[in-house]
Formats: sequence, structure tokens, C-alpha cells
Amino acid sequence: MQLTRDNYYTPEADWAYMSCSQYQGWCECEAKQMAKLQGRWVDEPKEAFLVGNYFHTHFESPEAHAQFCQEHFQEIYKTRTVKDKTTGLETIIPTGKRAAYEQADKMIDVAERDPLIRSLLDLPGENEMIMTGELFGVPWRIRVDKYVPDGRLIIDYKTVANINELKWSNELREKVTFIDAYGYMMRAAVYSEIEKQFSGSTTDPHFIIIAISKQDYPDKDVLELNHRQRYDYELEQIKERIQQIQRVKDGALKPTRCGNCDYCRATKRLFAIRPYFRLMPEFREGREEDYAADDPGETVADTPEAGAMGDLSAVRSADPVEEN
Repeated sequence: MQLTRDNYYTPEADWAYMSCSQYQGWCECEAKQMAKLQGRWVDEPKEAFLVGNYFHTHFESPEAHAQFCQEHFQEIYKTRTVKDKTTGLETIIPTGKRAAYEQADKMIDVAERDPLIRSLLDLPGENEMIMTGELFGVPWRIRVDKYVPDGRLIIDYKTVANINELKWSNELREKVTFIDAYGYMMRAAVYSEIEKQFSGSTTDPHFIIIAISKQDYPDKDVLELNHRQRYDYELEQIKERIQQIQRVKDGALKPTRCGNCDYCRATKRLFAIRPYFRLMPEFREGREEDYAADDPGETVADTPEAGAMGDLSAVRSADPVEEN
């Protein structure tokens, strides 16, 4: 499958290629990820995703930003209806942007006014650069916010609730920065490996994040993620998990339920009365196979729990909801 900007975020591309977001989805809940691939579940687009995409498309191109604003007109703009006295026809006109997007405009202004960030934005390169490659026998795809061939620089834009806030990590059992909380070191490792295949180089590209916070007075930072030892760790984790994931994706194994996500809650069935202590993590049962996938009459995407069912092709894939 030849990937383009038009088909990158499509079910066909998801079946043909692994991506960082899809990989994270498999690690979190196999049942939900399979339901998404099969069209039985559609995530409701959260405001944080849309604001992040609003920010991203501004730096992609004026055309991409205008298209995004048109496709998400109701979410972005406050409106009022004007009725023509002669024809009786009603016209919806914008009266201003909603608060989250007014804040996004401030964040864009903060980024563009900073000399260091501005110098990076002005570097000659390609926005939304698509690359494909293979990791551990599985095809992968990446879409780089900005790629600068001269110097092999990958630039990733992130809108962040608070750049300096630490978040608890269940996996690491400690508080970590947003970089670790949302898997951005894994993303940097994958992007670097795919870029090396794309460029034919044996050395890692430079990977930096331009982070802008969503606070009233937006914070900003430029962070370099290059760390070979950490890349090796992240790639080893992928190597250990990817074959299991691919077997589930190919249908050789049944997906298991995490038991905690929105999909699992929406499709949960009770089979027995349980003792109360089963609520404690150390006494919980192992993951169950997804019984909802075996019921052809159950289409979760048609239920209220599945969220809005509109065309989501214009929404960038899935960084975690708090960040983009």
C-alpha cells in the first residue's frame, strides 16, 4: 500500500502498517484496538486532540489549517443563526472562537515569537513527511511533523498541559515527565530507526520536541530526545511484544481485554458474583479473551458509549488525550 496524506489515517493503512499510536493501543488493550480496526469501536474525539490538530495544521500549511477549521467549524467557533427576511433562509455565522482555540492561538503566537523556535520552524524541510520501514519483521509507518534532510533533523510538535508537571507511571512506579508518561521516548526510537532506513544512514537522526503548554501564559521548551541506550531499551520492549501483537492482529490469537478502558466498560458482562478482595490489583484475575468480539449482533460503534461517529479522517492519530 502506497501511503499518502489522504490515506495515512485510514483503516486500510492501520491494517497494512503498525504505527506508534497503534502499538500503544495494542499494549493498553488488545480487545479495544482490534475493535477499532474492525470498525466496532470509534473513539470519541476529545477536545485535547482537536486543539492539538489545530496547532499542528497551522504549522503544516495555510491550506491544511483552513481545511481543518472548515471540517471542525462547530467545535472551533461560537456561532449564531441569521435569518434572511426576504428568503427566510438561515445562515450560521461565526461570532468568535471557543476558549480552547483562542488559547491555541496564543500558543501558536508564543511559538512563532520565540527566536529559537522560529529558527527551527524556518529551516528548509518537509512538513508531515511520511516514511515507512520495517521493525522486527513488521511494516511500520511514521508521519514526521517536520523533517529537515540537511542534518537529518526530526521535529515533533507537542501541546502539553504543563511542561514541568510530573505524572505517576504505573509501569515505572514513580513520577515521570510528560516525555515518559506518554511514550515519547518509544516514539523517538521508532522514528529514528525508520528514518535510518529511509535515509540509508547508520547513525541516529537528531530528534527534538517543540513543546508548548496550554497554561494561561503558555510555557515553551525545545527538548532533545537522542539517547541511544534508552532507544535500545524501547526497541527491545517492542521486540518482546510485537510478535504477540501481530498474531492477534492477523487473527491467529484472540485479543484480551484490559478490563479498565472505555471499550471494556461498554461491553462488560457479569458472569459470576465475585469476592470483594478481587478489586485489589494483586488479586485480580488475568486478562480475559474478548467475548464481545464473538457476538456478531453487538456493534459497539452504534452505541452511545462509542462516542461521536462522524468522519474522523481529518483528525491526526492518536497521541494520548492529554497531549498532542
